[in-house]
Amino acid sequence: MAVIPPLSMRPTPPTANKLSKQSIRPANLPRRSTLKRSIDDTNLTNVPSSPSKRLRVKFDADVDIVSADEEDDLDPLVVNEQVRRALERHLAYDHESYERIRSLFTIEPGKERALSTKALRYYIQALEANVSRLRRDCGSLVQSVISSEWVGRDDAYVATFVRFLGSVAVAQGGFVNAIVGMLVDLLGPQKTRRIAECKVVRQPKIHKRVLETIKYMTQLIPLASSVLAQRISSKLDFEFRKSKDRMAFVENFMQLIHYTPEITSEILTTILRQLIKLDASIQADLDEEDDDVEDEILQHMTKSQTLAYSQRRHSSNTSSDDASNAESTEDSDSDEEEGMDPAAARKKQLKEDVGEVDKIMDTLFEYYAELTSTTNLELRDNAVEQLIAQFNSLILPTYRSRHPQFLIFHFAQADPARVDRFVTNCISILLDQKHSPMIRHAAAAYFSGFVGRGKNVSPALVHDCLDLLCQQLDEQRLKYEPGCINPDLKKYGDFYAMFQAVMYIFCFRWRDLGTSVLDAEDDDYSDLEDEQQPYALPQAIREVIHSAIYSRLNPLRICSPGIVEQFAKLTHALQLFYVYPKLEENKRVRISTSWRSVADISLSSGSDGDRNWVGENGMLEGYFPYDPYHLPISKHWIEGDYVEWQGVPGEEEEEDSDSDEDDENETEYDMLDDAGDDLESDEV
Repeated sequence: MAVIPPLSMRPTPPTANKLSKQSIRPANLPRRSTLKRSIDDTNLTNVPSSPSKRLRVKFDADVDIVSADEEDDLDPLVVNEQVRRALERHLAYDHESYERIRSLFTIEPGKERALSTKALRYYIQALEANVSRLRRDCGSLVQSVISSEWVGRDDAYVATFVRFLGSVAVAQGGFVNAIVGMLVDLLGPQKTRRIAECKVVRQPKIHKRVLETIKYMTQLIPLASSVLAQRISSKLDFEFRKSKDRMAFVENFMQLIHYTPEITSEILTTILRQLIKLDASIQADLDEEDDDVEDEILQHMTKSQTLAYSQRRHSSNTSSDDASNAESTEDSDSDEEEGMDPAAARKKQLKEDVGEVDKIMDTLFEYYAELTSTTNLELRDNAVEQLIAQFNSLILPTYRSRHPQFLIFHFAQADPARVDRFVTNCISILLDQKHSPMIRHAAAAYFSGFVGRGKNVSPALVHDCLDLLCQQLDEQRLKYEPGCINPDLKKYGDFYAMFQAVMYIFCFRWRDLGTSVLDAEDDDYSDLEDEQQPYALPQAIREVIHSAIYSRLNPLRICSPGIVEQFAKLTHALQLFYVYPKLEENKRVRISTSWRSVADISLSSGSDGDRNWVGENGMLEGYFPYDPYHLPISKHWIEGDYVEWQGVPGEEEEEDSDSDEDDENETEYDMLDDAGDDLESDEV
């Protein structure tokens, strides 16, 4: 029997052993995310064997829906990864997860499915971490975040949100306009925010947060300052449904000056422009109303309303969290106009507009008062120069401006240097032929109003100004009279504007211009009172005025009839001129009717004389820019700055004598009554 030899137990070569181990080890698998399962591991792509069966809808495994129960366990790293993948897929035209994240910022706080402030803050942080991916294609998401509620949340959320705004603006400059627009809109009236898990945030704190955010943005991005100035201008250009809405923006824009001083000039110019626009529209509306409407409007603004406004404005400037939301308490009458008569509604709106002009004037007075009283000489000079520049560019070209010019009227009188500066400015415009005739004539009106009405304009300066006007007036007469046939405002407008300015200054400051005979060399009048002393005007001024009156230019026929009448009365009472024959002659003088219409305005309310002799057209506009200032809130700023109309000396004596006679008659009647009582008592 054959024996089978045993198998040889030869050792396995080392190389064979090594290959055997490599064949047993599994192949390297792609590393899976530690945060989420890969989409490749799911069975979403498995098609059912039967085509009649419908596919099951499954959510994207890479983006989780955060429920209210899971917010406490929410991991910022998970949120960051969700946002990153959503943005990447959005660029690949897979918008489902992108829209899901965007919807989180469109849900109002307190609504169903609204995230908590803490959870929403994680998404803001994730968006900031992926800010480089927020390009133009992601504009809808960025816009939703910008428009979301943030000013009413806690300080941590506000800080995160503001930091996100800065990062987006730096990385993508195209979003600066939207960000600045949102911030400017929030400077208007705001309701109190009451969001769960957050403290109540009232309007003063909302505005302070917005102002600080604007400061941060303008410091971070220089471009934001110019965008901000444009947005402020466009915001005030809108028609506001309520006047108080405009006032909220104005007050906050004035506060914004302290946060963004680089656009101070733009802010002040915008506010003043809107003030002038509103003021001029009020004057146009008042012209269409009855004469007593203005008095009714001023009476409507009672002392209690003035005090309430002052207290509310000062409290709104504070940043206290406990400050009451005064604006929200005034919304109870929001629907009053619905059932109101159109005429009554128009009158109500007119009252509100007048009140807003008064409040804006008070705000601007307060701002410039702080600047002009500072010890910093440069700041004071810059403030005055800014007022003069705004006067030249905004106030002077505006027809029928009524109140804004009192800003320069008040602050230009603060010291002699400012008086000289403003007077020189008006004279230079009046004599500069590069300006239009309307601008030059307006400069003459403002010049005469300032010199005539300014109480702090010294008598010496009044005399110098009138002397300068008379010199220019005489030069104009010598220039135009040789070719003059009939008085014509269009041809010789500068001459008439200067003559009307001379009359206006004389009517208000004649006491500072003339000298009595007693001051010269006559001692026979030593016992007479000043009003009874013979009045003497400097000879040079008197001759110029006389030559102008009786020249072929005939200024008394062209100038405003109201001031001509007062000038005739006053010069006759002071025994300077007797121009009534000239006025009678002017009744038969025809003038050109192709330029302007007359405004029959008189210096005093008692001037109700017959105007039938005055032509209806072709005369110089009777515009007196510094007529009495009656706005109750801001009126206190010009107290002591204003020369009131004192009337004609002869008329004053007649009125006093009439009042004395009335008093004597009343006393006589009282004495007779008392005597009758005594007689009755004796008989008893």
